[in-house]
Amino acid sequence: MKKILLILLIVFLTSCSKKKDVDEILQNKFQAVTYSANFEKPAIDLEENNLKEILVLLHDNMPEEKIKKHFKLNDSVYAIRINDLFGNGLIKKSADGSFVPACMVINLENGNQIKKTADSLGKEISGIAMDRYEKIKSAYSKIPAFKNISFENASMFILGNVIHNFWQMKFIEEKYLKAFPPKRGDSKYYLSIIEKIETGKEPFGLYLNKFNVTAKYTYGNYGNTTTSALPASQKEVETIVTDKNSSIIVVKNETASQLENLAAIVADDLLSYLEKNRPLFVKLYLNSVYKDQTSFREWFVWFYQFIITKTVNVLLEKNIIHRRSINSSSFILVKQ
Repeated sequence: MKKILLILLIVFLTSCSKKKDVDEILQNKFQAVTYSANFEKPAIDLEENNLKEILVLLHDNMPEEKIKKHFKLNDSVYAIRINDLFGNGLIKKSADGSFVPACMVINLENGNQIKKTADSLGKEISGIAMDRYEKIKSAYSKIPAFKNISFENASMFILGNVIHNFWQMKFIEEKYLKAFPPKRGDSKYYLSIIEKIETGKEPFGLYLNKFNVTAKYTYGNYGNTTTSALPASQKEVETIVTDKNSSIIVVKNETASQLENLAAIVADDLLSYLEKNRPLFVKLYLNSVYKDQTSFREWFVWFYQFIITKTVNVLLEKNIIHRRSINSSSFILVKQ
């Protein structure tokens, strides 16, 4: 109880900070990040027409007139921008009639506040993978597709992405959230707009997935750096798939189910831990700005990303995950 009260006090004090102007809010870059098991994403390009920046300003309750003045928009053009966001489920009307983001916007202040709690939880969760390390390693050795890739070389992918992230999210959505990404336009996905200040790294050093989807393959890169470029074409991916000496993991149908079984090794313990902390998560959500903007499930998906970023860093520090020159891992999903 003392832990929860302390966290809520921090949230309250942070919420009393001085109001910023438009230039202050937008002084750093913001990055749009999506999560969808089916690789779905917004139908509109948030990098165009200042849509991403408008979402950021609405998150800070910036008055409509100040937004229009900053971007030199007349009433009709601003209405088009708002309609684009509203029609794609990215904003909604609040109780007072103003528009607010329906997705998650995380500025530096929000992110640092989230980290204060997420880091301590992430340290605790790291113990689950450490306790199951030998079992995970043994199960990995029985996957034929990975016989030429040592566990050490695949450890970032397995212990980071499979055990805690992309492959684990199925269990979290089905058994903890009991819900899936919200429908936005014709797509279903979670979206976060995150402020970043460090070049070469993902915002807040988060370990994220990026995908390039082609007709036959989906090329993915998991990590906290932005230096790994995704292949631009299906031909480039095919070259990698047919290279017997490639260190990139290739996942076909059978291998995909085996990776799901790997994630299942820690799923029950992880879900039990999350359930035990549900009262804390609910209190954090209800005492945050996000309770009037996005849903608990969307808030939790991005809060969880902060948690497991700390988990991965702990596993790196303890050499459970093999440290590489860059903390990322590439992989290819083959469509059947």
